[in-house]
Amino acid sequence: MKGGYGKVDRAIIEDPTLTPESRLIYACLACYADKKRSCYPSIETLIKVSGMSKTRFYKHMDLLVSRGIVEKIKLKNGNLYGRNIYKLCDFSRNPQNKEVEN
Repeated sequence: MKGGYGKVDRAIIEDPTLTPESRLIYACLACYADKKRSCYPSIETLIKVSGMSKTRFYKHMDLLVSRGIVEKIKLKNGNLYGRNIYKLCDFSRNPQNKEVEN
């Protein structure tokens, strides 16, 4: 496995409404993300890297998706669903941008 790093949004890490597990999943996704903040690691890889059970992983991943921090895109291969693409939407949630819109 080659080394690397991920760009982690400090606002997500410091968000007290997120669970420690959801922050870990977010950090794992950030390590796999490209410059467009997209990645496609398998669920098995994410579970292995995070050290969580499948049930625990899905519970905390669902929190990230429901909050709009991670967008999960399911790819179809014919009639079957294939892998997921994960888009980190964190930097678009900048509070300064929200103030300008109001």
